[in-house]
Amino acid sequence: MHLTVDVYTHEVIFAKISLVYVGDNEVLPILFNPLLRKIQQVSADGAYDKREYYHVLKNKGITPRIPPRSNVESWEEGILK
Repeated sequence: MHLTVDVYTHEVIFAKISLVYVGDNEVLPILFNPLLRKIQQVSADGAYDKREYYHVLKNKGITPRIPPRSNVESWEEGILK
């Protein structure tokens, strides 16, 4: 189960259930599509620390708060790959 939660109210604003072989990072792009509210920031674990997800968030005007994975190297503008 993948959840989108408002960190201030602790309200679950979207939930998605996926098959066991679908990774967390594969679900990120669709977690925001059905939402009617403006998302300002996303906090996620290191599984989401990938270039494509930074671009998804940037294109939606969302600030990512994602810790770097342990095996990362710099790729552009201080963002890790």
